Amino acid sequence: MKPAATIVFDARWVTPAPSGIGVYTRELIRRLPALEPDWHWHLLFRDPALRDDVVADCGFAGNPRVTTHLVPYGPFSPRGQFRLPALLRTLGCDLFHSPNYMVPYFAFGSPGTALGIDRPRQKGCGACVTTIHDAIPLLLKKYAPRSTTSRFLWLYRDCLRAAINCSAATITGSETSRRDISAALRLSESRRDTFHTIYDGVSDRFSPAPSPRQPGKDEAQIVLYVGRLDPYKNVPELVDAFAQLRHRTRKPLHLLVVGPDDPRYPEARQHAHYRDVANHVTFLHGATDAELLAAYRAASVLVNPSRYEGFGLPMLEAMKCGTPVICADGGSQREISGGAAVIVPPGDESALVAALERVLSDDVMRRNLIIRGLARAAVFSWDETARKTRDVYRAALESQ
Repeated sequence: MKPAATIVFDARWVTPAPSGIGVYTRELIRRLPALEPDWHWHLLFRDPALRDDVVADCGFAGNPRVTTHLVPYGPFSPRGQFRLPALLRTLGCDLFHSPNYMVPYFAFGSPGTALGIDRPRQKGCGACVTTIHDAIPLLLKKYAPRSTTSRFLWLYRDCLRAAINCSAATITGSETSRRDISAALRLSESRRDTFHTIYDGVSDRFSPAPSPRQPGKDEAQIVLYVGRLDPYKNVPELVDAFAQLRHRTRKPLHLLVVGPDDPRYPEARQHAHYRDVANHVTFLHGATDAELLAAYRAASVLVNPSRYEGFGLPMLEAMKCGTPVICADGGSQREISGGAAVIVPPGDESALVAALERVLSDDVMRRNLIIRGLARAAVFSWDETARKTRDVYRAALESQ
């Protein structure tokens, strides 16, 4: 390994709309350069405003070891496949890290896929490290039927396999994802051995309210959901369970759905109207960091009814704010919640109603969930995520 390595990090996954991959990318960028101050870090962006925001947020202004570059194409653009290899050679890249499965395949070679990338690794591009968070489109039928990925599932599968084949190391966020990705792609033992499970962290900006808030007698208890509206997330089922619970109790309740709007999937709103609870459901799109923190602190419970999660960051963010969590037994949610959440079968509306009813009415249970949740969230640190990622870099560099 060279004493002063050159790392190229694909920061184009930081987007204006908050996303799990965007959070992961930003939190790594914030920490990695300080762990290896002798290395030179090149960060690739497409949007100048987002670049300026990240540079200011991470305190990189004036740091000669951190350089940013604007490229006129996004991660999914075919142009990048042909133009990025030349850029990597120009930068003297020793290691390229993509925080998602789209990498410049032509730079690193990737035999044995239908993409037609059956060529040797190009010289001067260094090693490749790829983070693959999950393989949900391959694991769940009708996970998001109106998405581009679902229409080109064969291409998605080949892109995953190509990324793994051309990477010196593949990082994923849970043992569940590591196992399921390997099984879905039928990876060989040698490819499975290149996987590293590195848990995501949870930001220190999430914390309990300074003074614990108890809803007044006539104040609604808030049931919170944070995430997208893709069908596999089961938000319409949560709306139905909420409506059923409202009709069974005299306590005032309100459902708050926080996440990006998606006109392709209007079912959650439709269910709120069908079940006559539209006046008791709020959809908050484009929430700021402050609004998200306030939502976690105000909520009486967070519900994550998803059929599958590769990690499930909102669960830990809620736990760190002292909010009890109910989640479905799908994907890594049992693994990540670690006994600190109430777990229900995915798609079981009756079980979800019963869990909500108990968490919202049983004070002893709530206190226990809060205590266990705070302890569980404390296990996950972005500093540790960055340190383990740096260690993967070192091993990949030494293997070249």
